[in-house]
Amino acid sequence: MAHRAQTAHYPDSPRAPISFAPAYEIDRHGIVYRRNKRLTLISRSGKWFAQVYDNEGCKHLFDSEKLAAQIFGDAPTLLTREDILGKLDARILVDWPRYAVTPYGAIYCIEPPKRGPNAGEVYALRETLQGDTPYVTLYGKNGSRRFIRVDDVVGMVWGD
Repeated sequence: MAHRAQTAHYPDSPRAPISFAPAYEIDRHGIVYRRNKRLTLISRSGKWFAQVYDNEGCKHLFDSEKLAAQIFGDAPTLLTREDILGKLDARILVDWPRYAVTPYGAIYCIEPPKRGPNAGEVYALRETLQGDTPYVTLYGKNGSRRFIRVDDVVGMVWGD
């Protein structure tokens, strides 16, 4: 008598459309589908990325697990521009309008980049120490950048 192996059947996870690429859907686990077919994900630096195209044919590469967490409500609460400018009492840098600084020296990017590890998120800048002095790198819209002391940034906005 032959023994037949049985496989467990797991119910499909609910799916939601991807706002910037309506031809695609994503499930709670970060798996992306197009026409009910599962896309192959790309592994980079320990994270899984999906590549999709919007209605105009522009390519989008994104962290699929991060997007699924945001869509299905499992994501941690993220900072918003309003939180930083309101609750944290930060002020926007005149020469670098992408950034805001608090009176105690915390510097935030309030205009999130479109690519990179902080894509689409408001975030605090990471400081670099040169000796005992903290520095940050500020990026302009035209691609320019400046490595500047945190104390100088605070002084620009809050005075000395």
